Order: sequence, then C-alpha cells, then structure tokens
Amino acid sequence: MVGPSAPSAADRARRAGTLVTSALDVRAHRPADFAAESESMHRLAQALTSSDGAMLQTLSDMALGLCEAGSAGIGLLERDVDGVPVLRWVAVSGQCVAAVDTTTPTDDSPSGVTLELAAGQLFSFPQRHFACLKHIAPEIIEELVVPIPGEPEPWGTLWVMSHDREHLFDGEDRRILTRLANFTCATLTMARAKADAETRAAEAEAARNAVALAEARKDDFIATLSHELRNPIATVDSALAAAQKLAAGYADVSSALGVADRQMQLLKRLVGDLLDASRIKHGKLSVQPSYELLQNIVTDAVTAMRSDVNCVQHRLHVAVPPYPVTVHADLVRLTQVISNVLSNAVKYTPPSGDITVSVEAPDLGVAHTEGPSPCDAVITVKDNGAGISASALPHVFDMFAQSASARKHAAGGLGIGLAVVKHLVTAHNGTVTIASAGEGQGTEVTIRLPIVCDSRGEPTAKTPRANSSKRILLVDDCADATEALGTLLELEGHEVKRATNGADALSIVETFAPDVALIDISMPGMNGPELAQLLRLRAQCSSTKLVALTGSTAVAGRPENDERIFDAHLTKPLSLDDLKNVLRPS
Repeated sequence: MVGPSAPSAADRARRAGTLVTSALDVRAHRPADFAAESESMHRLAQALTSSDGAMLQTLSDMALGLCEAGSAGIGLLERDVDGVPVLRWVAVSGQCVAAVDTTTPTDDSPSGVTLELAAGQLFSFPQRHFACLKHIAPEIIEELVVPIPGEPEPWGTLWVMSHDREHLFDGEDRRILTRLANFTCATLTMARAKADAETRAAEAEAARNAVALAEARKDDFIATLSHELRNPIATVDSALAAAQKLAAGYADVSSALGVADRQMQLLKRLVGDLLDASRIKHGKLSVQPSYELLQNIVTDAVTAMRSDVNCVQHRLHVAVPPYPVTVHADLVRLTQVISNVLSNAVKYTPPSGDITVSVEAPDLGVAHTEGPSPCDAVITVKDNGAGISASALPHVFDMFAQSASARKHAAGGLGIGLAVVKHLVTAHNGTVTIASAGEGQGTEVTIRLPIVCDSRGEPTAKTPRANSSKRILLVDDCADATEALGTLLELEGHEVKRATNGADALSIVETFAPDVALIDISMPGMNGPELAQLLRLRAQCSSTKLVALTGSTAVAGRPENDERIFDAHLTKPLSLDDLKNVLRPS
C-alpha cells in the first residue's frame, strides 16, 4: 500500500502562512507611472550595447526603483558541484547587494516555490520559514518573486524585497516585475544565442546559422523594446502638450514643463531611431521624393533643433544661396537627415561652441537646361566640438556604433542616427562623408545631393490651412492614453468622445457622428480593424475618416485589407503635425 505523498514546498509555505500571493488581488494598488517606466526604458535602450552582466544589473536596478523596494535581484538556475540545482544571484541591488554571486537551493526557497507554481508569488516574512534566507539583513518583511520564462525551462527568477513594514507590494508591482522578467528572458536568450554562435565558430555553416538566429532575436528584442517604449511615451507626450497649453501665462510652470518636453523629444528621437533601425533591417525605410526647395528643408531642420541649440547657448551660423536650389527629395526624410546630423553637432559641442550649417550649389537658372542636371548641392555641418578619433572614424556609419567618448557623454544616443543618415542619403542618390582631425578637434559632415533645374512645376509651397473644429472619436484600451490625447485635442478646439473598447465606441456613434475616428489597432476583445469594419457599415459613419493608431513597427506584417479599411495609419508616439495633417480636409 502506497502512503500519502509528502507535501510540496509550496504547500508547506502556504500552511505556514508564508505564501500569501492572494493578497495581491485584494490590496489596493497604485496607478501605473508611465513616465517612470519611460525613463527606465530609455536607460534600458542605452544599455543594449553593454555586456550581459551590465544589462542584468540594469534590469535589477530598474526593478528596485520601479517597485520602490529595499532589495532586488536576479537568480539564474545552475547546478552545484554535486549536480544539485541552485539559483545563483548574478545581479543584486539595494540593501542585499553584498549577497551578489551567492547561491540558494531551489528545493525549499521562495524562488523554488515560484518556479514550482510557474507564476509570480508573494511571501510574508520568508526568513521565518526558509532557512536559506536567514543570513539576509535587514529582516525581509515581504518578498515578491516572478519566474524568468525560457525554453526549454525557465532561466530563473526576478525578485524584490521589502525591509520596511510600511511598504507592502501590490498588483502593480507584480505587473512591472513580470514585464521586466520578459525583458530579462530576451536579454538572456540573446546572450545564449551569441555564446552558441561563438562555440560553433569552427563549423562555418553552423556558425552562420547561429549568427543569423542571434540577429533575428536582436531585431525582435529591438522591435519589442520600441513598441513598449512608444505606448507610455505617447500618453506622457500628449499629457505634456495639454499641460503646456493649460499653463500658458504661468512662467514658472511653463519653464518646468519645457524641461520635461525637451527630454520627451529626446526620448521620441531615440524611439524613432529604433524604429528606423528595424525598418532598414527589413528594407522598409523608403523615400517618396517630390520637387522641393533645399532652403526650405534646411530651415525646417534648423527650426526643429533651435530649442536644443538655445538651451546650451551654441552659436549657430546658417548660410544658404540667395537663389532657389531645387532637389528631388522626400521632404520629411531629408529634413530628418539634416536634423540628425545637426543633433549630433549639438550633443557633442560644448556650451557656447560654434556650429555652422552651409549650402553650396550652382545657380542653374543662369544657364537653364531642360531635364535633370548632374550638378550637386553640398550641405556641410561643421562644429568645434568633441571630434572623432582616427580609429572610430571608419565605423561611424555602422549600426549601433559609438566611440568610447560618445558612450560617456550624458546626451549620447544609441549609435543609430548616422546609420539612418547614410541609408537615406543613399536612397536620394547622394553621398555623405565625415571628417575630423581627432578627438577635441571638431567634426565636419558633408552631404552631396543632385539638384535639378527643371522641376516640372514649382516646389510645393507650405500654405497654412485653417484647423477647423472636428468631431473626433478616440478609441484606445489604455484609459490614460485616451484621457491625455483627448484633453489635448479638446484644447485644440475639437469635440472629443472617448472609448476604451469597441463595444463602447459602437454605442457612442449611435448618437455621435464623428468626422474622424482615431482607433488603436491592438485592443483586447474587438481589435481596431474589426471595429473599423463595423463603423464602415454605420450610415452615420459613411463620411468618417478612419485612422489607425499603432505601436508596432511590423509594417510588413500588416494585413492587406487594413489599407482598405483605414484611411491613414499613424505610429505612436503621435507627431502633432502628422495628426493635424490627418484632421485637415482631404
């Protein structure tokens, strides 16, 4: 006769009153702090090029800060000399930092219980039950542990501890920790793929396959990261824009909001760079040329960077020809090229430094010839800033390439901007080069673009159109996003109705005929395309312009019928100018 089986570690902890996960579902939890998450994700993006250990420590530090914990750490599964499974604390933050690189058993520990139950768990005074934690000081009041997913088995656990009886964890902490655990999985998966590729380097074909797999995983990670960044950034950006309008006339408040807005623009540029890196990788970053005046493009780029220039009191000199210089170019993308180059000059030039933007081109109007001309316009951006070392100069256009001095710079980016510049200039049949006499000797970027004499019609002039009031239906499952963007649109003079799901949106249009419907693509239950199809069937929505809001970079994976359902697609975080263009009459 077989006797009753011994209770599991989870059952023993539950009976002892240590395992109290159900408390997370009944405790009041704090609202999500998307601004703090956005700032943390910015730090995570900057750590992409660091070592695996530094990346894990960054994730541990993020868990500590976002959960307001006393200690935090990451434990990875391994086996000791006797083959017994243990968890090694590879990254530790906060008051338990001295315990880094120590091990705990998996058979009777909070992490072991969490892995056994395959879900996040909360433990109350765990030292009273788990002997493996008795050496930890100060006393652990609560410990929240989530598994780090992996294949074929979990990588380990991510945990936070409270040493303060006044601070108890809630459901929001579990959400944040689970999200960070997924990023940890991506980091470890990338590290494993890289290690596998190096191990099989002697076998050429196998090594190539492994590298390709590692690259694909890196691309997926970047796409996931940019998606996660854009959603909270979009909400905070809209809220900031609304706050700036409401604070008009309050100088101190406007000044503080201006600081926040400049940092938000930096985050948006970083996310834009990540987006463009993914599009270049998949061959989706293209140009749509038209005949434009180069002077207008330079003016737009300088205007976009003017606040950054003024902030550090640079002396900016701009020189363009007095006669029209016409290029066959994508207005937005060529403006982005000059803005990116100018942004680098601003970042790496000390306060009160000199930056010069100049355009040199022949006056084709003097000797007019029909058709395109082989002549070039030369755009030069020169600064007296940090310069580039001779060893780094050949690699400046490589994706994610940064010199050691650039990585130390407080305003350093991700090493993507110049790679995007080279891709876009090449797409315009132009060339770009960078010269520097060395570190501390300044930098000179030279862009050559073909110019044309006969534009077959004058370049499109910028004629402002009245932004008349619109009736707008805003649908997004994130309540904060709808509130922030809705408030901003109302301050612009529009009538806005908000919905957080498809059913509510359909109910609203029974008595509200919108001119424009801004619809989030990815919503639980009824998604954006499904809602748009149903709106198309409503007579009151027959003339409604349907605009998709998406946080995804996967343009290639967009269903073909999406193009027929929606009149336009906008990517989060929204550009207010793009939004205004959509709201204008067709």
